[in-house]
Amino acid sequence: MRKCIIALTDSARRYADGHGIMKEVTKLGLDDDCLPGDIVSLEREEMPHDFVILRRRWVISGEGRRLELTLDYPARPLKV
Repeated sequence: MRKCIIALTDSARRYADGHGIMKEVTKLGLDDDCLPGDIVSLEREEMPHDFVILRRRWVISGEGRRLELTLDYPARPLKV
């Protein structure tokens, strides 16, 4: 399994910044078996923080390839 890079939508970024969890969210260590529509919950003592995986994107560069997962907030079912 390959660890993925985490990207955030604007709303997810604002939420993470506002709750002081940005560092934790961007370091989640999700694997490449995650799919769009999966809910990701970061459980903290005060409350759980739920995000949804919006998309997967393969990034190819001179340094190799990596899978980027984009998280969105609020977590909600994706429309198909």
